[in-house]
Amino acid sequence: MHIENLSTRFHTDEGVVHAVRNVNLQMERGKTLALVGESGCGKSVTALSVLRLIPTPPGQYASGRILFENNDLLNLPERAMEKIRGNEISMIFQEPMTSLNPLFTIGSQVADPIILHQGKNPEEARELALEGLKSVGLPSPEKRIDQYPHELSGGMKQRVMIAMAVACKPKLLIADEPTTALDTTVQAQILELLESLRKETNMAILLITHNLGIVAQYADRVAVMYAGKIIEEAPVETLFESPAHPYTRGLLNSLPKEEPGKRLEAIPGTVPYPGFIPEGCAFHPRCSQVMPHCKNLPPPFFALSDTKDHQAACWLYGEPDEGNS
Repeated sequence: MHIENLSTRFHTDEGVVHAVRNVNLQMERGKTLALVGESGCGKSVTALSVLRLIPTPPGQYASGRILFENNDLLNLPERAMEKIRGNEISMIFQEPMTSLNPLFTIGSQVADPIILHQGKNPEEARELALEGLKSVGLPSPEKRIDQYPHELSGGMKQRVMIAMAVACKPKLLIADEPTTALDTTVQAQILELLESLRKETNMAILLITHNLGIVAQYADRVAVMYAGKIIEEAPVETLFESPAHPYTRGLLNSLPKEEPGKRLEAIPGTVPYPGFIPEGCAFHPRCSQVMPHCKNLPPPFFALSDTKDHQAACWLYGEPDEGNS
């Protein structure tokens, strides 16, 4: 999948909110791309835009293309999109506690996409749902399949969400904060499960998270997002060894250190509200290396390696005349 110059905005009473601004991403089969950044940077809106789940209005896909299997998803009829959602592209939503329907059993919810997309009858779908619940390591799946969401723990619900998402063996899985509100042990189990499913089915994964420890262990490439824009992208090893953008360095410096008692570093200020994004580089009000032209000229991407697999949008790596020429 290729996302090209995607911009998603919302029309509100306070004006236009630019949630996603000219985003470019590429997801490859069998690889995991991590999309990282603070809350409010536009990560989830990017994911929802891929599946065209943004309500329009007030939302609007202002520009760009989302290319998947030789189709631009933004131009497909809704009926065609219904055949793709949950089938070729699936999503694990951010909050398992509220993503399952409390009125239906676990088994019926996992079976629904199988009936819809694979044309199975209810009995066949139930058998496949049971196999799916077993494959994600849900305890006592024969019992859980007839239970309701309120009877399951958070970790169990997340496993059910994964079983639903991979029931039709999608080519792309979008995992939006898949370990939110789970304890550390369950987090590790869920991430190991996603990793094994990726290797088994050769699907691509877009992993959305703010946990850089998870990124270091499970991602192949990392895209750093700030104020609706991608500001740095690199292979995971390169990003952790040589972070280029001041924002990326700030995120990494805020991680707990091995030195006991050392105070955690914090990035001053907060992510700007998408309706009032600063001119120039959106990070400049929080940046310790800000230069005069950062305040009025948005930086382009500068290649930081000969292969151009490491890029950063920062004026530290080029002059304004060069970037604007």
